[in-house]
Amino acid sequence: MLANPQTFFRFAAQHYPLLRDLYYRTSGINDADLQELVVRNRSAEDPAPHFLADQLLKLGILEMSPEATASYEMTRPVRNLMRFLLQEQRLTSAAVIQGYLADLEQTQAELDAAVRASRPVRIERALHEIGETLERIRQDSRANREALVNEALALKSNRERRPVKERFEIINRLWTRYLEPLRDLIDVRKAMDAGLDALDRVLRAGAQTFDLDGALFREFSRCRARLLRLRREVGDDFHEALREVEPLYEALKRDSELVRGAVRALERLGREGIRRLALMDRLAIPFWQQEGLFADPALASFLQEVRGYRPAPPKPLAAGAAVLSADFIDPEQMFAELKRDLPVEDVFQWLATRFPAPAPGEVLRAYGRIHGGDAGEPVFGDAERAYVLGRETVLAHPLRLERKP
Repeated sequence: MLANPQTFFRFAAQHYPLLRDLYYRTSGINDADLQELVVRNRSAEDPAPHFLADQLLKLGILEMSPEATASYEMTRPVRNLMRFLLQEQRLTSAAVIQGYLADLEQTQAELDAAVRASRPVRIERALHEIGETLERIRQDSRANREALVNEALALKSNRERRPVKERFEIINRLWTRYLEPLRDLIDVRKAMDAGLDALDRVLRAGAQTFDLDGALFREFSRCRARLLRLRREVGDDFHEALREVEPLYEALKRDSELVRGAVRALERLGREGIRRLALMDRLAIPFWQQEGLFADPALASFLQEVRGYRPAPPKPLAAGAAVLSADFIDPEQMFAELKRDLPVEDVFQWLATRFPAPAPGEVLRAYGRIHGGDAGEPVFGDAERAYVLGRETVLAHPLRLERKP
C-alpha cells in the first residue's frame, strides 16, 4: 500500500483545487510547472511547496511520465476517481465488453466444475470474480450512457461554434465505434444475451445444489441478483443513449451530406463552368425565352385586321326587384322588435307570433341569430317543449331572454 487511505483522503480534501488542476493536465506536467501549480493553489497554512510536491508522489497521486525524466502525470487509479467525481465518464468500446464476456465465460466454466466437484472454496472465489466482472460491465455501461448523452448535449448546444462537418465527424465516430457495436452485442440473438443466459443457468443450478448451505446459497442468490440488475440496466443505458444520439446523428448526417454536395458542386462550377453541372437535366428547371411574338402568319393577319377596334360600352345591369321574399326575416327589424319586447319568456313562441309566414328553415336561422347574439341575457328552461313550424315539429328547451343589467 502506497499510503494510509485516511492520509490520502485528508490530503485530497485539503488540496482539492490542486488535484483538479492536475487532473485537467492531460498531457503531463514538468517539474517547473508542477512547482508553479503548487504555489498557486497553496494557502498560507500549508507546508512548503517542495513538501507538497513530494506528498503528491508518495501518496500515489503523481508518477513519473514515461517519455521524460522531469515530467509527471496523474496515476490511472486517481484519474479514474477524479473522473467519477467530476462526472466526466470515459467511453468503453464493445471490444472491452466482449473481453469481459470472455472472462465471464471462463469463470463460469470454473464455477460449474467447482459445483460438480462440491468445492466450496473454489465456488466462493468464482462467485466473487463473477460479481466483480458483472459490476465492471454495469459501471462501464452507465459511464457510456452518461458520456454519450453529455457529448450529444454538447454538440446540440454547439457552444464552441464547430462547423457542421466537424460535428458530424464527432457524432459519426460515437455512432460507429460505440453505439453500432453495442447494438450488435446486446441484441437478444447475439453473444451477450446467450452468455448471460448460460451464466444464469449455472447460478440457478448451483443455488439448487447448495440450498441447504446458507452461506453458499446467499452467495448464489446475490450473484443472480447482480446478473438480473446488469441485464436490466445495460438495456436501459443503451436505449437512453440511443434516444439522445440517433436524432442528432441523422440531422448532422443530412446537413453534412448537403454541405459536401454544395462544396463539390461549387468546386466543379469553378473549374468547368455552369454548363458542366447539367442543371437543366438534373433538376428540370423550367425556363422561357422570347424569340418572336407570332410564328403563325394567319394569326398575325387576323390581329392586323382587328387593329383599331373600339368596343361599345356594355349594357347596364337590370335593376333588382325591390320586394323581398316572403320567407325572409330581416335581422335588423327582428332585433329591433326583440329589444323592444324584452323580457321575452319564449323566443320560439315570440318568433311564431311575430313572423308567422316564413318557412321553418328561416325561423330556425332567426332563432340561431338570436341565440348567438347579444340582445339579452339567455336563460333556458328545464322542461322540453314541442314547437310546430308549418309541417315540421321542433323539440327544444324554452329560451327566455331578459334585459341586460
